[in-house]
Amino acid sequence: MKTAIRTVVFVLFAGRVVMAQPLAGSPNAPQESTAIDKSVLRGLTIVQKAAANYPKNRDCFSCHHQTLPMLAMVAARDRKLPIDDELFAEQAEFTHASFESRIKNLNEGRGIGGMAMTVSYGLWALDLARWKPDETTEAMVAFLHKTQKEDGHWTFQTSRPPLEASNVTSTALAVYGLQRFAAASQRDEADVAIARAKKWLESPPAESQEDLVASLWGQHLLGADSDRLRAARDRVLATQRDDGGWSQLSSMPSDAYATGQTLFVLRATGLAASDRAIARGAAFLLKTQCDDGSWRVETRSKPVQTFFDNGDPHGEHQFISISATSWAVAALATAAAADKPPPP
Repeated sequence: MKTAIRTVVFVLFAGRVVMAQPLAGSPNAPQESTAIDKSVLRGLTIVQKAAANYPKNRDCFSCHHQTLPMLAMVAARDRKLPIDDELFAEQAEFTHASFESRIKNLNEGRGIGGMAMTVSYGLWALDLARWKPDETTEAMVAFLHKTQKEDGHWTFQTSRPPLEASNVTSTALAVYGLQRFAAASQRDEADVAIARAKKWLESPPAESQEDLVASLWGQHLLGADSDRLRAARDRVLATQRDDGGWSQLSSMPSDAYATGQTLFVLRATGLAASDRAIARGAAFLLKTQCDDGSWRVETRSKPVQTFFDNGDPHGEHQFISISATSWAVAALATAAAADKPPPP
């Protein structure tokens, strides 16, 4: 029997996406808002088509074609823009079914490609759909309990940068999953795991923009004090380039993946829409969107599976470009959203 999907009200890492309003303090706010809406809708067309096609080619969950397109869809809907609600529900069902078929392995803490990174992205996708906790999500939480490292962090299986290459991301998302889905019988164990993760996240590695952004996510999620949170945010803001964007690595140019992810997290963790860094980042994304509505980012991941064409733009670069387009859509949808203090 399929589990019912609740009405979506998106909350990420205690930050809330709310209805869009013009960029505060801008004399051209209506035009900017209109440009953003048009850009979001064009990008949304791309990511929804990609998400719809993926289950025709693969029967297993993916963070790049389920979670991130779902994130883009929810952010757009919270901006009062139309999305394909039936497709959204189908992606949640597809995600759940993928893990439901592996409950035994999950409970044993083995046999899951991508390890904690995959399971955590899966829990995030289900939370986007407000999926009710059940036997499958309990098994996913059990997997996280069994795979946490002694020092408190979680890891990934194979490095496929930038999406699957950060232990900081794995840890922040794992904590998020535990907080959202730990069953009553798992609560004590989850509290211990979260406490260990909090200690590790106090001084995580910072080798990439993804590390910096995930550290900010994690600090916000775990209720860090204002000084620690401000320091994490300042480290992220300090890496903004002259063109308004952010790059995956200091040696690379700005791109939509790093910029979209960074902008979205800055807003979700409380940075005001009126902040100049938000406006500059949004302008970068508007300027770099392709004519077809996507954002192109070149892959730097070495193939670990046989390539298949999902029908998405940019050929061999399509998987990272779909991820980048999802982040860019979500970022723009929230860039002009009304400011609202995150809940405690």
